[in-house]
Amino acid sequence: MSRIPAIACSFCLAAVVLCFASSHASASAASIAALAPITLDGIIHPDSDDTVAFTPDGNTVFFDRSNGPHKTIMVAHKVNGHWSKPQIAGFSGHWFDQDPVVSPDGSYLLFNSDRPTTPGGQPLTQDYFVGGNAPGSNIWKVERKGNAGGTPVWLGPVINDDPFVDFASIATDGTLYFIRWDKKARAMHIWRSLYRNGSYLPAVRAGLGDPDVSTHDPAIAPDQSFIVFDYGKTKGGLGRLCIAFRQGDAQEPPHRPWRCHQQGSAVGCACLDQRQCGLCHRPVGHLATFACRVAEATRIGHGEAVTALNAAPLPQTSPSHECAR
Repeated sequence: MSRIPAIACSFCLAAVVLCFASSHASASAASIAALAPITLDGIIHPDSDDTVAFTPDGNTVFFDRSNGPHKTIMVAHKVNGHWSKPQIAGFSGHWFDQDPVVSPDGSYLLFNSDRPTTPGGQPLTQDYFVGGNAPGSNIWKVERKGNAGGTPVWLGPVINDDPFVDFASIATDGTLYFIRWDKKARAMHIWRSLYRNGSYLPAVRAGLGDPDVSTHDPAIAPDQSFIVFDYGKTKGGLGRLCIAFRQGDAQEPPHRPWRCHQQGSAVGCACLDQRQCGLCHRPVGHLATFACRVAEATRIGHGEAVTALNAAPLPQTSPSHECAR
């Protein structure tokens, strides 16, 4: 997610995190798979490309590309086992477009844009962050038709009720997670809107972490069993990647998320590859991917089953990581 230089995330990396702990015992050891570069036959460039989103069959990829202060959504296709040269997506190329996400069934795509929400209107701007006026953001929808995309449609005022609504993530039942500036708390928060009978219901805050601390860049599992997100801010980055597990109708824990710290490296831009459970994030200076699988873990002292991300151990030469509550 690239919004303004002060909080920009110019790289999107796929990673895997295992983090489960006990309420009455010390945290379990965490394991994270070894880094492997993402290039997709060389079409992805770590200095300009971000927020990779695959279709369910893995044969089409969308991502956003930076060119100075401009952002454009690109698309490429896998043909005979190789990735085609990226092209500007048919719905992009003029406005500040970023953060594509494909629905779990592949039928539509959401993205952020500063484009006018009414014919003949002005592009969206916001001044919530350091640096003054910057491109605003609302969420738009494009129905997918084969390899082509339709005309972008504004998602409407129930979701887009502010000049900065950003970074969508979609559950299988259509529930939408996104971020929006909380003027009262003066913090970024993750919001959740149920999708019922073809319409989005008024959004409520997801309730992750301290309400005075920013939560951003959500990546919801298709079944909403867990959510990965960024929490707070770090020097030079958007915060630390965290994971919270669902308990009933709420994200658990509501006041203190399970936290995955990467020592010496700020991270951001969480997203999930729905085929492999991949997690996108940004270590400094790398563009990399992990593969992972979903495992079951029992939380000691509570007895309930929770879902955790499991991956191969780190090689001895990799930077140290810790997973703590």
